[in-house]
Amino acid sequence: MHHTHWSTNRVLACDRPQAWSDINTRYFGRLRVSSLDDGPLDASLDAFDVGSLRMYRIDAPAHHVARDSACGELPTDEFYKLVLQVSGRGIVEQQQRRVVLQPGHWILYDPRAPYSITNADRCTLLVTQVPRALLAGLRLPGPHAGEMGSDNVAGLHGVFGSYLRALSEQLPGLPDGVGQAVSESVMGLLGSTLAETLRRIGEPVPLPAMLKLRVNQYVQTHLSDPDLSIQRIADALRCSKRYIHRVFENDAVSLERQIWNQRLERCHSALVHEANVHRSAAEIGFVWGFRSSAHFSRLFKQHYGFTPGTCQRRAGELRAGVLTQ
Repeated sequence: MHHTHWSTNRVLACDRPQAWSDINTRYFGRLRVSSLDDGPLDASLDAFDVGSLRMYRIDAPAHHVARDSACGELPTDEFYKLVLQVSGRGIVEQQQRRVVLQPGHWILYDPRAPYSITNADRCTLLVTQVPRALLAGLRLPGPHAGEMGSDNVAGLHGVFGSYLRALSEQLPGLPDGVGQAVSESVMGLLGSTLAETLRRIGEPVPLPAMLKLRVNQYVQTHLSDPDLSIQRIADALRCSKRYIHRVFENDAVSLERQIWNQRLERCHSALVHEANVHRSAAEIGFVWGFRSSAHFSRLFKQHYGFTPGTCQRRAGELRAGVLTQ
């Protein structure tokens, strides 16, 4: 996954406020960002492209962020914003609602509406920009915060928060090729929590949007199973194959092709990884649901332009070249 690291430690202390403002503007637009700490502004931001999502791990001293009418339109308006409080304590205010975020808590909100976020102490945040198209059809009645408690909805919220927290720690070390799988898992869990919340408050749940999220989550869970099929997905989710095809009919490629492409991406990531240097390409293909080495090799070459064996050999040569320099 593409990863970019930014830190104010790269500039003089007197230039850090402006540098931090520039970093925030680059990724989130011209929001009103102000420091609440009298010490040197020691902050960092790590940006990750995770499939269809953009994720940012932010470590910063006490600060305040706000959007008001003076900010105008922002390039991030095509996204919802999902914020996980990894450490510290945050307060989010929007639409006359005030939400306190403790470590492990999260909130999903529409950043087009005026809002403010205050972190009174040093904090670490995982910020995820979710394309609006991925939640098309879901009505969000104001900011949606993960709840604590013992009922089913609170349980889902807690699971999602724990997943995001673990992900925030592991993002820098994840291999290339898993971004889409991670993003599908995030969206599947998010979709489940939103659907249960809407049901509880009596809001209608748009079935096509929710089904698509559930299908993608099911695929990620069973991607290595050679018996994974559209019929099996339909049986598991208690709907018809025809309805699943209809839900995915506007995608650039069919659901079946998406499944094979995701398997190929997992195989590619495994083939180039040093830990698999003694595993055969065919063995890696079998691990990710291919029944035939010939079928695996043919699809891999169609997708990448070279065979699995060539991919594995080139990766080894590249590592050897780097090590001998």
